Amino acid sequence: MIVTVTLNPAVDRSLTVPRFEVGKTNRGEVTQTDAGGKGINVAKAVKQFGTEVCALGFVAGSNGHFILEALAAGGIPADFINVPGETRVNLKIHDPVYRTETELNEPGFQVFPEHLEAMKQKIREYGPRCDVMVFSGSLPPGAPPETFAELITIASALGAKCMLDTAGLALKHGLEAKPFLLKPNRAEVEELLQMPLGTRSELAEAARKLLAMGAEEAVISLGAEGAVAATRQDLLSARPPAVAPRSSVGAGDAMVAALAYGEVKHLPFRESFRLAIAASAAAVTMEGSKVADLALIQSLIPCVQMEDVG
Repeated sequence: MIVTVTLNPAVDRSLTVPRFEVGKTNRGEVTQTDAGGKGINVAKAVKQFGTEVCALGFVAGSNGHFILEALAAGGIPADFINVPGETRVNLKIHDPVYRTETELNEPGFQVFPEHLEAMKQKIREYGPRCDVMVFSGSLPPGAPPETFAELITIASALGAKCMLDTAGLALKHGLEAKPFLLKPNRAEVEELLQMPLGTRSELAEAARKLLAMGAEEAVISLGAEGAVAATRQDLLSARPPAVAPRSSVGAGDAMVAALAYGEVKHLPFRESFRLAIAASAAAVTMEGSKVADLALIQSLIPCVQMEDVG
């Protein structure tokens, strides 16, 4: 089983606004409203792969109720902790004329030490029952930057292979807990390592550094350019096939879901990595954080260009 942990979920709302202008009155159309947050997006993608999954995290208020209802409707078991306040709304504005996407993300509800202790207990409960536990997304206000590290330490000790997809100090401290797999994007790695990363060789070397810092596997996502990956045996670069993009929401999460699926199914890493690139490419063809059809993902797998680096 794959367990996802989303400490700061959101209602993802996609808005189409032709000729969007900052500082002006803009009129648009809401095109998609979804239960979101990176871990929830991972859970939805894992479900599409046909693998057992359970979603954990925090929720609050009526937006939290909407998320739980959406997960139930999608057949995804959920065991969330209710906290005071209201679950945030993340707004993505798509401009089809200027071909831009603008994100407006709320900070989220406040959590307190008792909520974090309750989450640690959930991790202790589910750690022995899952093969892979995915920690992804931002931390809510009130959660210290060491939170993911503490949860990963608990889950790893119970036998779960932990995957981490976050940013900033949460990424820095989370890496110290030695997760099985790390999946940051280029900007997040540049911030972590305090250095620009331009070429594929530089990115590959950065992925190797992430292994030296504690991860067993590292995948650096590059948006439309694909990703680079490092394991103890492989140093790989992959480019996705050309697709007609509609939204970038959930593309990185589809990548994480495919990597988690590959681990549960004991696929060779090269095969999992190729699947992850195809899943990410398929995700950008969907509106909002809607999950891509499995047949579409499978059709894109042969079109992924992958090569060894170095």
